[in-house]
Amino acid sequence: MQLTNEKQQLKSNILLIVTMLLMAIVLIGTVFVCNFYSKKQTQSCNKGSAHFDLSSVDFSNKGSIYLTGEWEFYHGVFLKSDKMTAMPAREMIDVPSSWSSVLGIRKYSAGGYASYRCYISNVKSDTYLTMYIPNIACSYKVFINGNVVTTSGTPSKIYNETVTSAGHYSLPFKLEEGKEYEVVVEISADHFSGIYMPVYMTGYTHDSNALNSKIALRFVLCGIVFLCGFLSVILRKFVSKEQYTSWLPMLAFLVLLRMIITTESYSVVQPYMFNIGYEEMNVFIFISTFIIKLVALIYIVKSLNIKIHDSTLIAMSVTVLALAVSINFLPNSIFDSYYYLSLQLLSLVIDLYTINRLCIEIVKKTQYAFLYLFSYLFLVFGLTIDVIYTNGKIGINCSSVMPVCVFAFSLVTLVIHALKIRRFYNYAIKARSLEAELERANTAVMISQIQPHFLYNALNTIKSLIKRDPKKAEKAVIDFSLYLRGNMDSLTQKDPIPFREELEHVKYYCNIERLRFQDKLDIYYEIGPDSFFVPTLSLQPIVENAIKHGVTKKPEGGTVTVSTYEDDKNFYIKVEDDGKGFDVSTLDKDKNDGRSHIGISNIKQRFSDIMGGTVSIESKEGVGTRVTVTLPKDKNVETLKQSLELQSNKDIFGEMNI
Repeated sequence: MQLTNEKQQLKSNILLIVTMLLMAIVLIGTVFVCNFYSKKQTQSCNKGSAHFDLSSVDFSNKGSIYLTGEWEFYHGVFLKSDKMTAMPAREMIDVPSSWSSVLGIRKYSAGGYASYRCYISNVKSDTYLTMYIPNIACSYKVFINGNVVTTSGTPSKIYNETVTSAGHYSLPFKLEEGKEYEVVVEISADHFSGIYMPVYMTGYTHDSNALNSKIALRFVLCGIVFLCGFLSVILRKFVSKEQYTSWLPMLAFLVLLRMIITTESYSVVQPYMFNIGYEEMNVFIFISTFIIKLVALIYIVKSLNIKIHDSTLIAMSVTVLALAVSINFLPNSIFDSYYYLSLQLLSLVIDLYTINRLCIEIVKKTQYAFLYLFSYLFLVFGLTIDVIYTNGKIGINCSSVMPVCVFAFSLVTLVIHALKIRRFYNYAIKARSLEAELERANTAVMISQIQPHFLYNALNTIKSLIKRDPKKAEKAVIDFSLYLRGNMDSLTQKDPIPFREELEHVKYYCNIERLRFQDKLDIYYEIGPDSFFVPTLSLQPIVENAIKHGVTKKPEGGTVTVSTYEDDKNFYIKVEDDGKGFDVSTLDKDKNDGRSHIGISNIKQRFSDIMGGTVSIESKEGVGTRVTVTLPKDKNVETLKQSLELQSNKDIFGEMNI
């Protein structure tokens, strides 16, 4: 057993390493490809010049450019608003970057206001243009030759008067090819440190169409995520509260909220969110990364019945709470894009733990574990790319990656639920078939016990006793009536019954048979435990076979012994006789010999279907027969409903050795 556990641990560790390596390769590869592609859309300037020659870009043919490189930097100055355009450059700074990390945290804190300036020339375009900074938490204005062409929020030297927005308002403009133009960006923020996203320039119409398409796509995907959460609520309410956890709709709500409050979508909903500034909303975005992954972990744990220590969840929850509370009290430098990204990537600890648990379940062959891992990897990939992009470490706009990955997560989740529903459906058909079979079996059992020859023999025995021994005749009538009543009750009885009730029914039958066979039949009861359940009329046919086809086939008769005992896992019922015996191999043959007893295969099937039990037969010709019924304690149930639930857990979700 220990060796098996060690092998499973080794396999799960290998699977974890392979999964994390593949995930790292995909993430790093995606960032590399995006940044490699962005270089084709990037126009850098000569070092120290702050001048961009755009002759290589054809804006008329949907061309676009990111103005990355060195810009003139003026901290604590609004060049245009303060009419200080003649001021010489104080310093040069790379765009995009956080000024606190480039120029030194002690010299410049993360918050504040500043101006950036560069020059562009040789612009080839016969269409209207636009220039803005995609997805930045700061407020800013863009000036070209002193004219405002783009605003995002309301930049101000006094932060209380600053309004940050996820969107921007742009005026289309045209530039002449042979002229040089001054570009100034005035920016202000409480925490975030400058232009940490690249400045983007493209055709106005093309950009508007692309932006509208991204917003439409995001809200369509939001609708799909909402539908996924709504369906999970319906399934939990009307299908199974046990198998559909409430953590999935909670996760869907959190992911939906994350999709709404980021990038282009927040520019649409910001007026409906009490106009909370995009800079303040970034704190919620930061915390949501942790909360989403924590809820995803709990959802997967609950769905797969994975047992983990409560202290693990408590520790992770406390960490999330501590970050949520402390983020506003940390030094301003923490909002430097580099440090802010590093803090958010701490959530990878939750990913590592979750993926490790899923790898263990995959090795154990837990049902759906692979699909849960697959869906979680989509979620992790989408959130991680979103975090890297919103912190300016990806040079092109890839805001649609996270919604698409969330859609993939929802799609795989729906596949899991579809498979569960199909299994529920198949199981329902099987359950109905089982109930019908049980009814037929009960009817057959009852009919077999009241066949005419048995009634005739019992009544003849009672008749012969009436004159000879009236008291015995009276008791025989009582036993016979109780026996018949038990058979009649079994016709409508679907649920298992207590063993002691079945034993009483056996005794009524045996009392009648002893009156018939007199000294040729002895019955002994060695009853130990009796607080368990058996299918109705399941023991009596076994005893009947022992009497009719065992003991009474010998001229001198014999003895039938009924006994019970138990161990840690099972209850046992044993019926022994010292009768004629038979060849056990003949049980597998389909004989229709008109005998009144119910075939042993029927008894085996009923014990197996209802109680998860087994029936074993040992017999030797001329020696006798022993029938042993084994009933697992963990499957010994009081009602057919409980039996069906146990069968459901076995058929639908498999045996989980956790």
